[in-house]
Amino acid sequence: GDLIGMLRIRARMSSLLGKDEISGIPLFYITPEEGIHVITEAMQAKLLHTMTNTLNPFQNPSLKHKTTIDNTSEKHLDQKLQELFDLDDDNIRGILTPEECARLAGGFGATDDSLTRLLMDAMLEDFDDQNEPNSSTKQKRLQSLVNEGLSSAVRSGDFNTSRQLLILYSLVAARGQQEKERDRVPDQRRSLSRGFSKQLSSSSVMSEMTKSKSDELIKSSSHHHDLSTHLHPPPPPPLDTDRLRSATNSDGLLAVLGAAEVLKSMQNEAAKTRTLEAIKEIEEWIGKSEHSVAYRLAHWRDLTAAQGDLKIATEESSHFMAFVSNKAIHNRKRFAQQLRDSVSKTNFESIQFLKSIHDLVSTMHAPCLRLELLQFILGLDNRYSVAHVARSVELAATCLNMSAYETIFSHEEEADEDNVTDHD
Repeated sequence: GDLIGMLRIRARMSSLLGKDEISGIPLFYITPEEGIHVITEAMQAKLLHTMTNTLNPFQNPSLKHKTTIDNTSEKHLDQKLQELFDLDDDNIRGILTPEECARLAGGFGATDDSLTRLLMDAMLEDFDDQNEPNSSTKQKRLQSLVNEGLSSAVRSGDFNTSRQLLILYSLVAARGQQEKERDRVPDQRRSLSRGFSKQLSSSSVMSEMTKSKSDELIKSSSHHHDLSTHLHPPPPPPLDTDRLRSATNSDGLLAVLGAAEVLKSMQNEAAKTRTLEAIKEIEEWIGKSEHSVAYRLAHWRDLTAAQGDLKIATEESSHFMAFVSNKAIHNRKRFAQQLRDSVSKTNFESIQFLKSIHDLVSTMHAPCLRLELLQFILGLDNRYSVAHVARSVELAATCLNMSAYETIFSHEEEADEDNVTDHD
């Protein structure tokens, strides 16, 4: 812990004073028992290998409880950002494999620009492998690295690094889709990779996007119709988060892993199929309930039993009178109509789908069947309450919105290149 704390202090000094100011400064480990020890480059390399292979990752204990999804102190978040490791400094990428670098980023934290370069390089390797035999069945390096990073983030319980990984993955995947469409030669792609990293270095995904309100991005999407419907890239290739979701109960990590599952459901079109199935199920319930109070009361008993056994993550128990009266039927009729509207008017790969889901969630007070159906549509398990679903949808919208802005920058770059060619 002390040695890693020393590395974090050095990273913070580099952030505050500049890389050139502390370049070459030796590290000393001083204890009353052992005296002074110089931490040589070989020892630092061994420490990095230990951190990424055998040590359970952990956050700075003095910052951990001040940088959560529900309790973020700006002062403590600033320090966390200053302590992020630059993967391009101290020959870290020369010492560690890409997978180890991803674990370091997820478990201990890495700067946006250096992590972006790592992911961009993985994407470029995927491009190079496209013509190899069986390339379509191999797991892509980019997805593999992000899965490694998310696994370490779950082990360290770090909401911020997991969120950073998902957003940067979405941005890099969006850029990759653009590059496929342009059919560039490898040298052109690598040049753009460096330029893309510089774009991100001017603003911090972890700091600025963590401080912003993701739901405002969803609400603003209706005012930016052209952005969200015409220039939006598809959701990124799916990540394998099923095992990770079962390994955590952290609200922040559930939001991030839930967002990854939401994007996966959009990308593979499972959300549309499940929505049609959900409409059918709720309409069957309405048809039976309109003619039988006994059926509604039996359903209420089943729901309250499930809530008591913690099989359904609801903030409140189901209200008895809602099932005795027609309120439950009214709520579910409206819910079914909203789902039908989503199917008829929404592109399930766009942010408009997320906006329609967010609108549904924002009107729910004590849902039961409706919440179960939303969990089913989005691919989430029964631990996801209304608040968890909302957070997951908001983060998924953040990923798509930022990818849409990246698409705009990409189009501007293409226009600039065409102008240069014309002048030539």
